[in-house]
Amino acid sequence: NSLEGINGAIRFDSRGVRLDDITASMGGGRVQFGGRVALDGYLPGDLNVTVRGEDMHLRYPEGIRSTVDADLSLRGSVQSPTLGGVVRVKQATLTRRMDPNGGLMSFGGNRGTGVELAPTPATSSVPLRFDLELVVPSSLRIENNLARLVASADLQLRGTYDRPVVFGRAEVDRGEITFEGRRYVVTRGNIDFTNPSRIEPFFDIEAQTRVRV
Repeated sequence: NSLEGINGAIRFDSRGVRLDDITASMGGGRVQFGGRVALDGYLPGDLNVTVRGEDMHLRYPEGIRSTVDADLSLRGSVQSPTLGGVVRVKQATLTRRMDPNGGLMSFGGNRGTGVELAPTPATSSVPLRFDLELVVPSSLRIENNLARLVASADLQLRGTYDRPVVFGRAEVDRGEITFEGRRYVVTRGNIDFTNPSRIEPFFDIEAQTRVRV
């Protein structure tokens, strides 16, 4: 996602660069910047930048579409910045397909096989680390060939830009799944994210169906 329509005042002084109410758009939403960027000689040094965004439409991480509001801070050095704060998810949809031959076991049912949503390059293209809280009030949807689920979640986004990692739990509010050709209505369910090396949802779901003999 890139910034467009950047407008505002950038002021330089002996200590660095000051951002005074810089506005832009990202993913169709309004973004507002503030804070300072220190100077180390003629190069950027420590970062102390605030970012507020509204109604941003994102496609990150890979396989997830979302609309979010954000209240963030970018701190640290240019060589090792950390993006922290709170992201409020208005709507998010996970559309990655599941293997119908493996059923649910191919998507989080086995802790040994995860869903890796991010690329794994040898070196990071963006030296950015995450320390974000994701608030998802009944706005997380899983919609693919085997499941239709709606969930609430309180998650943490950690890791790097190239290898993001999600921790926390999502609770399934309602939904249905298709398993071995039969439709099940979900009565209760949790989705846990505990893998420290990749985004790997682990499902614990109760569902019921009507069996005809």
